[in-house]
Amino acid sequence: MRLITVMSAAVILCGTGTAFGQDWAPFFSVQDGFSATFPGEPTVEEITYETEYRMTLPGRVYRASDRRGQYSTTVIDYRNILTMHNEAADRCRAANGANGMDGDSCQNDGRVEILGAMDFAAWNYMKRDGVKTTHFMWYFLEIVSGKLLHLDNPDGSRSYVVIHQHEGRLYIHEAVVQPGQPEPVLFMQNLGFLNEAGESVRYRTMYTEGYGEWEFPNPNPPERRVRPREELEF
Repeated sequence: MRLITVMSAAVILCGTGTAFGQDWAPFFSVQDGFSATFPGEPTVEEITYETEYRMTLPGRVYRASDRRGQYSTTVIDYRNILTMHNEAADRCRAANGANGMDGDSCQNDGRVEILGAMDFAAWNYMKRDGVKTTHFMWYFLEIVSGKLLHLDNPDGSRSYVVIHQHEGRLYIHEAVVQPGQPEPVLFMQNLGFLNEAGESVRYRTMYTEGYGEWEFPNPNPPERRVRPREELEF
């Protein structure tokens, strides 16, 4: 069972399958605002993603593999989610409420959708048939808060997953390693976040998305410093 609900056919945008033994190298996606380390150039697949409150959002999955396992970064674009929920609530009120009830029944779940996005993504892993969750904790990378999961899969493989939200996007960073292989530290610890100029950002105080007066782009983001690519360590 896959993490995401795919609503349309996948389209391969770039890259080819990664050969075993290929060198690990940094990868940058300014378009999707992240950096990572993959075993070769990842393929890119366009997807759609069904949220907890049944909204359909665009996304991409970046994938690569080697003899030890498979590695992916899924990026879901939540930047329009508040508008989508506002419009849905307006349509509901215009139709005199949900299920023929009055307009007060037209609950707007936009804020809840944002606040629960990481929990929903984590739950989609933990509820899989035959999967055992061995570790689940709050986590952070580059001072961006997130979730961390370790899972035992029915085929004997292990999944290592970190989930983050940053500036309107949901990031699901996953390694699935074959039985007997070590924890994929290189892949898991080298997820980073990029600004529009392609520079790595690291916050000075904890970044947690969706609290306070929040919009895209955020007019008052937490204090952060920028690191050019040549300063990144992989």
